[in-house]
Amino acid sequence: MKNRQTDLITKLTKRFIDEIQELEPAFVQAFFRFHSEERMYESCSSYMTVSDVYIVSALMQDEFFDEMNNICLELLTEMDKNPALLLLTIDKDLDYEIKFEYEDMEKWRISLANSGTGTPTE
Repeated sequence: MKNRQTDLITKLTKRFIDEIQELEPAFVQAFFRFHSEERMYESCSSYMTVSDVYIVSALMQDEFFDEMNNICLELLTEMDKNPALLLLTIDKDLDYEIKFEYEDMEKWRISLANSGTGTPTE
């Protein structure tokens, strides 16, 4: 079971790195947030360059989001966690960190609306 979880985290991370490198090879840091609660889920993503922050368009990158959502759902099912929230962060050196949260589903919001920075907020 742990091996399957590790495989899914590796798959998730690789897919995210591939997408961000294609969107912006000069990215500095990138974020992917996935939230699942009962039969509902949502995801969003952003990346930073030296000069700005960009939200990844769910409309233009729909295949990416579909794949990432499916991997996340499978991972959380393997972990037997619901509700759950995960945040995947990668940097320009391709180092990554994945965090999980099971209580505060508002954590790590990514938005540019309402004075948001486009990066995860606590």
